[in-house]
Amino acid sequence: MTKRFFAPGILFLVLGLLVPAFIFAQQNRSARRTTTTPERAVTANPSTGKVAASAPLIKSDLAEALQVIQTNYIDGKKLDYNAVFKSSISGMLSVLDPHSTYFDPVEYASFRTEQRSEYFGIGATIEDLREGSDVNTFIRATFNDSPAYRAGLRYGDRITAVDGQSMKGKTYPEVRKFLLGARGTTVKVTVEHPATKQSETVSIVRDAVSLPSIAQSYMLRPGVGYVAMTGGFNLTTADEFEQSLKQLHTKGMNMLVLDLRGNRGGLLIQAVRVANNFLQHGQMIVSQKGRFRDSS
Repeated sequence: MTKRFFAPGILFLVLGLLVPAFIFAQQNRSARRTTTTPERAVTANPSTGKVAASAPLIKSDLAEALQVIQTNYIDGKKLDYNAVFKSSISGMLSVLDPHSTYFDPVEYASFRTEQRSEYFGIGATIEDLREGSDVNTFIRATFNDSPAYRAGLRYGDRITAVDGQSMKGKTYPEVRKFLLGARGTTVKVTVEHPATKQSETVSIVRDAVSLPSIAQSYMLRPGVGYVAMTGGFNLTTADEFEQSLKQLHTKGMNMLVLDLRGNRGGLLIQAVRVANNFLQHGQMIVSQKGRFRDSS
């Protein structure tokens, strides 16, 4: 499955392949069409882009390469196959253009969550603190009226366990996986409060948590507004931006600083709607041309 997203001014192309098995499915069909082939060169029809029937058995080549790695790698029994296949696919994409990226299923699910501008969890931001070889994860903030806020979690609380499983030594992305879950499900979070050093286990019912793409908007100085658009172009970005503009205009804004640092791009239509606020009617914003008919 291919997902492509563009933003004006900065070009973003995200290629989301769901699972490596997709590639092998294609290879298996190729293998059935080709019984033997002495050549090792891939030929393709330039008009259709389809690989010719005499293409090499790519699956065999990959299997052979993997066998060599297993035999000769210093610790072949502990190979991370997902990492190996991911790096292989990323290497293939790197020869196409600098904007192609491979997502494994977990990363793609996270990307889709960002696009929805909401996720299901406890409603808190977390981060880890490393002290030598020790890694601990802390609550950085809880969103107003979120499940975590209602449960009494606050800044500085150290997460020691989730559902009875120790979080010691786990980084915050690992801890986050334990906190996320289906809406309406319950998760038990054990924290140590910084002031008292006392541990407490609270039961939290996961719920929808908004994930705004505009982190901040305020007046820098009289007449100058500031909007931090650092969260990408998601489903609600244009509406969030228009609301921020209205609020800043009521405060006397006549100039605007639009901060796009770290913006990873996202949905084309959202980027176009944002750009429409600064361009005249009928002025070209962006154009795209696809490989297939009706994709331009």
